[in-house]
Amino acid sequence: MYDWPEVQDRTDAFWSAVRLALPADLNAPDKLSRPEDLSAPWRSTDLLLGQTCGLPYVSGSCGDAVVVGRPVYRVSGAGDGRYSSALIARVGEGATLADFRSARAAVNEPGSQSGHNALLDATLEHADGDFFGEVVWSGAHRRSACMVSDGVADVAAIDAVAWALFAEVDPDRHAKLQILGWTRPMPALPFITALANAARIPDLRAALQAAAAAARGTNIPDDVLPATDADYDPVREMARRIAGYRLAPTSPAAPAL
Repeated sequence: MYDWPEVQDRTDAFWSAVRLALPADLNAPDKLSRPEDLSAPWRSTDLLLGQTCGLPYVSGSCGDAVVVGRPVYRVSGAGDGRYSSALIARVGEGATLADFRSARAAVNEPGSQSGHNALLDATLEHADGDFFGEVVWSGAHRRSACMVSDGVADVAAIDAVAWALFAEVDPDRHAKLQILGWTRPMPALPFITALANAARIPDLRAALQAAAAAARGTNIPDDVLPATDADYDPVREMARRIAGYRLAPTSPAAPAL
């Protein structure tokens, strides 16, 4: 995750450090896989190490994959294995999310914890669903932020790490935006491995921790904490709380897990 083109050299350096720290018998590949369908490896029985969003993990989109650890990112809105999403709008347009009733929201995709479920959860403090007048689907957090900055949409929820990356790679657009608030903290995007590697989780996590200590960058964790499936219960609980509600009259209702 957070493997934007401008920072892929950092991701590659992080992987090289992970690979160097892994036991030789795990036969770690020299390079990262970057398939067109980024979700396909999550379900692979050959997955050695990957990272996913919390919602696909708890909803079964990762198949039998198991959690290796929770990353710690040292950016605003994140830390200690948790993160929030920044609720953003253009500078000077509203002060809180409540000011954007019936506005247009940019959302990366319905299956996103940080861009969709967290935003829907935040709107339920102000309305019983259908808070926005319209939703435009962007396909990515970065594109959502661009849509708000460019006036295509009015508000969005942007993952804390993606928000920090946006400031780094597109400072001009970032400067046009303000934070209205932060969504409810959730467990950070988990590192996962195929079920067949469950016995090697200590080795995988140790390698991630070694790489985190050696590599640097906004998109690189400072540490990787131990984690279990139960650590992602808050994601499940939020999904159950918002099930059946919609962001806007024409957007899909959040499914029950």
